[in-house]
Amino acid sequence: MIKVLVVDDNINFLQLAQMALGTDDYEVHTATDGQDGLEQARVIKPDIILMDVMMPRVSGLEMMRMLLAEDELKDIPVLVMTASHFDPSTEQVFKQESNIKGFLQKPCPVNTLREQIALALKKGR
Repeated sequence: MIKVLVVDDNINFLQLAQMALGTDDYEVHTATDGQDGLEQARVIKPDIILMDVMMPRVSGLEMMRMLLAEDELKDIPVLVMTASHFDPSTEQVFKQESNIKGFLQKPCPVNTLREQIALALKKGR
């Protein structure tokens, strides 16, 4: 079973991700901001994290850097998701980090989401 942590401040998207991935293959956990996401990551040690960029309290970029600072979390593959187009400089900042395995535009088809998770897990760890 693949443990997926979805970190997004959009409750509708979290529910959609839970429905889309809530099968026998995935154990889905959710968090509504980067601080909550980091705390959950410490507890559940997910196999992969799907993370929004713009969130209250702690942004996706801040959370990614906090993950990298912790030995037990730094190797967890992260897929960055956003509803808006990336500013190229923001994308470059994310791409420089070793735990970032891909980018997804929201909304994305369920099969694309699953394919990206599988690819990221192959690239990761």
